[in-house]
Amino acid sequence: KPSGSRVFQGGVRRAVHPRLAEGMLVASGAGRALGPCSRRLAQCMLGAPLRSNPGSLWQEPCGLLVPSGFGGLLTRSASSSTGEEARQDAVVLSKRLPQDFVQNTLLPHLESQLLDSIHVYTPAELAQIARVYSKQEVRQRVLCQKLADTVKFRIEAFEAVDIVDMLGPLWILKPDDDEVFEMLEQKILLKIDDFTALNFMGIIRIYNKRAEKHTVLLEQVLPRLRELLRNYEGVELSEMLVSMAQSAEAAADMDILMTLVPEIESRYTEVSLVHSINNVWALTQLRMRHEGMLQRVAQDLNNPKKSKDLTPGYMARVAWVYRRCNAWEMVSETMLPLVRGSAAEFRCGEFARLAQALPEEQAMLTQISDLLQLTMAEMGRKDFLLFFLGCVHGELLKVPMQGQEVCPMTEALVSYSKEEQDNFKRDEVQKIVYMLQHSRKYRPLLDRLPVSWSETKTETLDYIRAKA
Repeated sequence: KPSGSRVFQGGVRRAVHPRLAEGMLVASGAGRALGPCSRRLAQCMLGAPLRSNPGSLWQEPCGLLVPSGFGGLLTRSASSSTGEEARQDAVVLSKRLPQDFVQNTLLPHLESQLLDSIHVYTPAELAQIARVYSKQEVRQRVLCQKLADTVKFRIEAFEAVDIVDMLGPLWILKPDDDEVFEMLEQKILLKIDDFTALNFMGIIRIYNKRAEKHTVLLEQVLPRLRELLRNYEGVELSEMLVSMAQSAEAAADMDILMTLVPEIESRYTEVSLVHSINNVWALTQLRMRHEGMLQRVAQDLNNPKKSKDLTPGYMARVAWVYRRCNAWEMVSETMLPLVRGSAAEFRCGEFARLAQALPEEQAMLTQISDLLQLTMAEMGRKDFLLFFLGCVHGELLKVPMQGQEVCPMTEALVSYSKEEQDNFKRDEVQKIVYMLQHSRKYRPLLDRLPVSWSETKTETLDYIRAKA
């Protein structure tokens, strides 16, 4: 843009070529009238706002005539500049990503990058990659194999914490790679002094899943685990056992339980009655009946000084544990009066547990259910399912035939399910269908479930029949 050719239009300083300005004046006759000042006046004139006369071939800036063609050129230039500024200030909206972007674009790209550069990652980073990739539903077999091969190649750099982090994901990604697990086993034996008791539990659980029993590893690890457990407090040992009871695979970990349970039993006097109840409950969850601990807990429960402050939740837990272990007679004389005296304090979950453990106590269960029915309008779905379960196990409902008296409890449950039918999840509907189908007395209630559940109900019943 030539210097000295600045003009104003619409408040914006712009550059116009001097010869263009001069030509415009000459064409209009104004150039000859202004003489030697034409170029400078032309530059100033072109910066002035244009005023157009309708029907005229000329446009007049500040009293000077300009051909309409040139005026249109200037007008278009001004509008173009304004449009550019508007675009710069406008909000830019990004394009919405397609729904399959992660599956068909992002994940394949990341897998490709990992295949090319996985050899540069440290053991800790390899463990993080394995942990994240093991959670993917669809995985590339070639990447799983490349990851296992990289672990073998970098095994000398693995520390104890890296081995613990890698074992679980590696069992999901490459459970059939015997070589990598043997190399990790050798590394564990070399680093055996660097592991904690919880680390050893995780290691034992992984290697117990393998078809080949690693006796050499267990012979070294179990004594070390027993030694480390002595450094834990009784409450911490109880929490370990309760945590194990929550796992569906814990019943197969007998090597760990045979090490942990004796240590818990030896620390019985160090923990409270509540922790002792949790211990026998966890063992019952694991389908183990420990006679010694059941008797010691029963002795404490039969001591009024120790059992008088039990909460309703622990009362229900005690009833469930001893009834499940066929040892209810050990505590029944003490616990039944406590349970009956706290009938107004039980919640839905505790009511369901009592109904499973003490179905013969109809009067007590009816009293509890009548009190809970008053709060049904405030129940969430989980509480409703537990309350429904307790009513079925306790056989507190009636399925009236034609001409019989209507059961208020049954009608309240059916009414709740219809009012909240759109809020129930698929698995919750399946639980209700399972429960009613396995209770011959209440199978007619299946026909009274909401119509919107019909598809899920049919699929669930077909599955039950096929499995039978």
